[in-house]
Amino acid sequence: MCNKSTKTILLSSFIFLHIFIISCDNDSTQSSNIIPEEIDSSVVKLNGLLTVSGNKIVNKNNKPVSFAGNSFFWSNDNWGGEKFYNASTVKWLKRDWNTKIVRAAMGVEDSGGYLENQQANKLRIRTIVESAIDEGIYVIIDWHSHHAENHIEEAKIFFQEMAQDYGEYENIIYEIYNEPLDVSWSEVVKPYALEVIEVIRSIDPDNLIIVGSPEWSQRIDLAAQDPITTFANIAYTLHFYTVYHQDWLRERATAALDSGIAIFISEWGSIGYSIIDLEVNKWMSWCHLNKVSHVNWSVNDKEEEWSIVVPGASVLGQWQESDLTAAGKLAKNIISNWPD
Repeated sequence: MCNKSTKTILLSSFIFLHIFIISCDNDSTQSSNIIPEEIDSSVVKLNGLLTVSGNKIVNKNNKPVSFAGNSFFWSNDNWGGEKFYNASTVKWLKRDWNTKIVRAAMGVEDSGGYLENQQANKLRIRTIVESAIDEGIYVIIDWHSHHAENHIEEAKIFFQEMAQDYGEYENIIYEIYNEPLDVSWSEVVKPYALEVIEVIRSIDPDNLIIVGSPEWSQRIDLAAQDPITTFANIAYTLHFYTVYHQDWLRERATAALDSGIAIFISEWGSIGYSIIDLEVNKWMSWCHLNKVSHVNWSVNDKEEEWSIVVPGASVLGQWQESDLTAAGKLAKNIISNWPD
């Protein structure tokens, strides 16, 4: 058996144990004369359209699913993360990290974002979306805003265009409001969401839509108390960073699930450069237990606790171990070993 002291303790308990058990079970039941079938192994081909059933997100066979993947950094001009918005990075994440889902984060109000330079930012989003479709993985089109209610017409035009161009693909997930601030759910966020969802649903009747909640998408309880019921296939965003969000947020999220809504963690970050983050284990165990998908922040080389690669790393993938930050090593270990 493995000796913990001789292994890299990036993820100290849950994931490796779970995968080891699965591996052993498979080894004990497989017969040597079974010839494996050739199948299209892309995650989207195998799982198809994702839909909400009760408090779970399920695949085309009505089976609850949990996928792990990566979020790109803000798309804004000259913020640094935009240089990773290319097909090579998507391909590398899929093939080297086993990424099943990526998130394209359209910066909106801030300098260099959509409101200042629509064409450049849309091109970056389109690059990630089309690369994900080519690779057979899921992709979140994220309106990465903190004040979306102030720009509702722009959001409607953007999502109308995205639905028209990509709504036929089962890969697509719409995230219509990344992180509302300290505003009312029922009087601000929900009315905004209803207007944007109506635009999307007039074109794309079935792809999954996820909606943020107040206080940086931590007030999932408010959404649970007053959920969106006029449209189908709606889930709710939850974000966490382990240095700030521990048991209290998991308890809030569990209560929200128990009330009947579905949750999608479209952004999370570890403590950062620390190699060991036991809080991540608690969150990952929670995600696996509750069949919740999660996307790690972020694909970037900025000197920031949550960047996955060190400054100057290739913008085209092909990363070696030395190119990864401690947060990147931790995220890769989780994503690449996440049980299907």
